Amino acid sequence: MCLTAIGWLRATSGARFMGRFIVNDSQYVVAGSLANSVPSFRSSALKLTCESEGHLSGTKTLDGVIGQENILLKFDNGIKIEGKLDSPIYPASTVCGAAFFTQT
Repeated sequence: MCLTAIGWLRATSGARFMGRFIVNDSQYVVAGSLANSVPSFRSSALKLTCESEGHLSGTKTLDGVIGQENILLKFDNGIKIEGKLDSPIYPASTVCGAAFFTQT
């Protein structure tokens, strides 16, 4: 079963980010760090897709692209976060790193 949620994500520093998503009336927080710094970014309407809520816990590795107008993060267990940035950032950056998911 594929779950879809809407949430937000923002850079908290050059290489760190955090966000929140609501899945089946439960709130999940994601906090991560990237291997390389990217310009400050924010997206207030991202889509998260995953196979089950069980995938939304623990540490996951990721790769993706942030910028110029969109963000796409793919995680090792099939989670995907994608959508439009609130403001464009230049240049677009290919990223990799890790993130921790937890239910609050």
